[in-house]
Amino acid sequence: ADYSTIKGFTIQSLASDPLENAVLGGTWASGGNLATGRSGAGCVGASVSSSLLFGGTPGAAPYHVATELYNGTSWTELADSTDSHKYCFGLGTVTAALMAGGHPNFTSSEEWDGTSWTEGGALNTGRFSMTGGAGTQTAGLVAGGDNGSIYDVTETYNGSTWTEVNDLNTARKYATLGGASAPACILVGGQTPSKVANVETYDGTSWTETTDVNTARSESGGSIAGSSTDFLVFGGNAPSATDTTEFFNGTTWTETGDLATARSGDGGSGVTTSAIAAGGSVPASLNATEEFTVPSGVSIAQEGQVWYNTTSTTLKGYGQQGTGAWAAGGTLTLGRNGMGSAGTSTAGLAIAGSIV
Repeated sequence: ADYSTIKGFTIQSLASDPLENAVLGGTWASGGNLATGRSGAGCVGASVSSSLLFGGTPGAAPYHVATELYNGTSWTELADSTDSHKYCFGLGTVTAALMAGGHPNFTSSEEWDGTSWTEGGALNTGRFSMTGGAGTQTAGLVAGGDNGSIYDVTETYNGSTWTEVNDLNTARKYATLGGASAPACILVGGQTPSKVANVETYDGTSWTETTDVNTARSESGGSIAGSSTDFLVFGGNAPSATDTTEFFNGTTWTETGDLATARSGDGGSGVTTSAIAAGGSVPASLNATEEFTVPSGVSIAQEGQVWYNTTSTTLKGYGQQGTGAWAAGGTLTLGRNGMGSAGTSTAGLAIAGSIV
């Protein structure tokens, strides 16, 4: 036989299916405890090894002024904020953060320089009942909230003053807002006052409705250093404290590893491959921190890959769906319906039918 003319490809033998995205292989593990257990705190940071948490509450006013820094192992108390804030907006980085608004109806904001807090510009609309914020200390964005009325108001910050821009499509409070860059941020869930699954993304000018999150929820944590096409939301009220974690790839939401402890009002930070959930309530205030990481060597599905799943004894393959679209062609000489057709896109035939 002439084996040189035989062609083929390798069929892998795998105990489990490869994943569409590495984030779907991520899991939660216990981290260091907060010095002060709390919920409704602001939280910023880019990974499990670098996060800053501030404000929050275990009960009645004056709430918390404590600021804590996480290094991936333990939390360290730093300088207190000037005002106590509950359910404030938090955005920026661990060395250049911004805390804005909060209960009860604060318009004030404070800027963090890595060492201490100083007064920033005042919001045009005082409000609270939000989780997260988007952008940086000099290019930030906040949206929604509550001060007796539920708001659709969006404001941007330039490092000194706040400016109102286009409103949300759906007014809400207790939504999760995130995005390292304000022109590419995302807002998930919230209350209207009922729990909602609505998701909106911002392009620097306006908000656009996109795919709903699978579990309607409010007071969730999120990977606020992520983006509108790469985002993680976890915990929250749905309607009671939940442990559910979902990943957004810009098109669809997919459930991934659950938190070990269901919680709402947790401080979330990081990106989709390295995030933390700090504090929260169940309903009592927590000081527990959980870290979300993706292990090395996660098997990712490749275009054209074929494998045999030894667990389900099934032969499987992976391929992208087509992306074809319709476009206008030439107009019929005579309009008609109920007609037959034949041929190809470049050599077609219209047959019989009734005149329109």
